Amino acid sequence: MYKLKIIFLFFAASFFLVVTGCSSKKNATVANTSSSNNKNSLSQKQIDDAFKLHSLFYDACKEKIKGNADVAMNLFKECLKIDTKNAPANFEIANIYRYTGNYENALSCAKNAALADEKNEWYNILYIECLHNKHLYLDAAMRYEILVKKYPYRADFYQGLAGEYIYAGKPDKAIQAYDRAQKTIGADDDISLQKVKLFTQLKKWNDAEIELKKMIANNPKETIYYTYLADLYQQQNQPEKALDVYKNALKNDSLNPSIHLNLAEYYRQQNKYDNFYSELKKAFVSDDLDIDNKVRILRSYFDITMPSEKQQTTEAAKKLTVQAYELNASLVAQYPTNGKAHSMYADFLFRDKKYAEAADQLKKVLQYDKSKYAVWNQLLVCDAEMRAYDSLVKHSEEAIDLFPEQPAPYYLNGIAYKQLKQYQKAVQPLKEGKQFVFEDVPLAVEFSSNLGDVYNTLKEYQKSDKEFDQVVQLDPDNAGVLNNYAYYLSLRKENLEKAEIMSKHSLEIVPNSINYMDTYGWILYQQTKYDEAKRYLEKAFDRGGYNRPAIVEHYGDVLYKLNETDKAVENWKKAKELGGNSDILNKKIADKKLYE
Repeated sequence: MYKLKIIFLFFAASFFLVVTGCSSKKNATVANTSSSNNKNSLSQKQIDDAFKLHSLFYDACKEKIKGNADVAMNLFKECLKIDTKNAPANFEIANIYRYTGNYENALSCAKNAALADEKNEWYNILYIECLHNKHLYLDAAMRYEILVKKYPYRADFYQGLAGEYIYAGKPDKAIQAYDRAQKTIGADDDISLQKVKLFTQLKKWNDAEIELKKMIANNPKETIYYTYLADLYQQQNQPEKALDVYKNALKNDSLNPSIHLNLAEYYRQQNKYDNFYSELKKAFVSDDLDIDNKVRILRSYFDITMPSEKQQTTEAAKKLTVQAYELNASLVAQYPTNGKAHSMYADFLFRDKKYAEAADQLKKVLQYDKSKYAVWNQLLVCDAEMRAYDSLVKHSEEAIDLFPEQPAPYYLNGIAYKQLKQYQKAVQPLKEGKQFVFEDVPLAVEFSSNLGDVYNTLKEYQKSDKEFDQVVQLDPDNAGVLNNYAYYLSLRKENLEKAEIMSKHSLEIVPNSINYMDTYGWILYQQTKYDEAKRYLEKAFDRGGYNRPAIVEHYGDVLYKLNETDKAVENWKKAKELGGNSDILNKKIADKKLYE
């Protein structure tokens, strides 16, 4: 028994056939065994078989509709036990076999159905499909010939006939089939295009040209046919003829954006870029070219003008960028209330680090549609890049309300408050947003390290250390966090051994960092290792640290501990000249004495 499940597509394809099988075809089962001419000569057994066949077929159709294909199959087979050549039963069995991939048995049953009723359209189509599945393309073509003879005005049968000849590797026969169709049913664009395709493959350029010219004559407003003809000329390296075709197309419809786009592409292939842009602009400003196509054009500009990291932007790329900005300006002027236009413009501005202008475009997008998180995220980044922290606070809080499970707005909200020195307000968004970070170690590190900084500023040192410990566990080679954590510990004179280990490791990761050398030297100073501290601070000096007030002041403190008071005061004064202005520094200079 077949354990089969007939999918919805199968029912959609065969519904009409099944229904007719359950009505008109059930009569055919009787007709096959009882013709009107012989009804008086039928035996009782023949009459009983006819009604049994009719009943079985009807039941089989019902089971098939219900989706019980295995039950239906058995009932249809029972029909064949009564009449092996019964066309409707063979047809239904063939259908089930074919849709379950049993092409061999499907072909056998489909053949029985088609031969039993040569003129039946559905039986022949199924037989053809089964022949095709078995790659018997010429046999399939012969069956199409039967259908073409019976239905001479059916274009789809001519196309099917030509298709089988194409599969059989006989393109000339396919062309003959198309010719017959055109003579019988008249001009048909689909058939003409198929002929052009075959002529082109066979390199019968003149025949393809003639066919396309006929199509243009019959459809002078159909611009795509001009394009096909122009492409045909270009394949033959006849660009002048191709250009003439486009010019003729413009005579018929000078405002058609498709013609201008095709002509622009022609000029691009000819390396005539000024002409290319001129035609492109004509298409771009047309109201008949929809905004989605215009955005696609700009997206191609975006990709082409993407700055390369390895080489300087070429003059050609610069020229294309100017064009892109012109087109963007045109787009937002044409569609001032469409978010797609402003969003596309914003992408260019953002990429080129024109953050203020990008933010303006993004705000216009949000006037009409606040639902796209990507737009909000881009706006927040613009605010951050511009250090517009008040705006960043406002926009990030709006984004949090709209997208409460996205961590980035919380992070940027916390950063904004931190930069505004509103540290207490920074804590809550950083704590909340951290809960929405999943399997994103870099972002988790950012949340915890900034929380560590904020808690340290608020003198909540236990919470600060806890956050930094989490970061070190997540990313033990994060040199910046190792340095900051170590420095905070050194200022508090706590866990100095741990601070020394972290600071030393940061220098192993980034050995030439002036800041890290200063931190390490300062930790050594707190450990009263003054000679070593001096050595590392001098290393920092050698790399430019002598211009940084904090490093110079630290160096003065070390010198004081080494009993070099005059040099210590000299460095404190220099630190003040460089911008240092703390009360302790001023007192150290005034009293020529170290205060800690």
